[in-house]
Amino acid sequence: MEQKNNKYYSYISEYYAANPTKFEKRKNNLKPVLYLGLAVVGAVLAIFPGLLPLAGWLVRTAGIIMTLVCLIAAYLNNFDIYNFQSGGKVKSMGVKKFKRDETNPAKIVEAFLSRNFEYLADLPGGRSEPVQLHIEEDATGREMFCLLTTYASDSNIVGLADVITLSGNDYDDNIDLIKQMFKDEEDN
Repeated sequence: MEQKNNKYYSYISEYYAANPTKFEKRKNNLKPVLYLGLAVVGAVLAIFPGLLPLAGWLVRTAGIIMTLVCLIAAYLNNFDIYNFQSGGKVKSMGVKKFKRDETNPAKIVEAFLSRNFEYLADLPGGRSEPVQLHIEEDATGREMFCLLTTYASDSNIVGLADVITLSGNDYDDNIDLIKQMFKDEEDN
């Protein structure tokens, strides 16, 4: 599904929001409660640092940091995306970042559109590169959602092509290759 004005999705979450008949954003109640509980523990330690037999300033600092981190985590873990058709949770598999000096963006887009993931997996990766392949998976429904993006400026990410969905035989043919591609990226 393409957006208006021939623009592609910049973020995979935009694709999920544009397809409400297929995807559902469900509230996650357990994780935020756990993080809020840990935030309370951190706040108690910040207020009463004498509860631990360590230097007061150290306990108080750790308590404040713990409280802030847990509050942010509780906020960010509020929702999960689920596939209506399979009932499966959609999880990120990873992001492949293609090295700018050693790759041609036009060839990357061409390979992406032709679903040539072997070519994409063989390209050298980097840490902070402009052309990026984002892949998320619904393991229950055996589907992958792939988005190719780039930076138009330092703070503006734009899509290079429409989201590709791999399911059925396409999923089976590519799942091991894509998992290996992300494993290789982590090793570098």
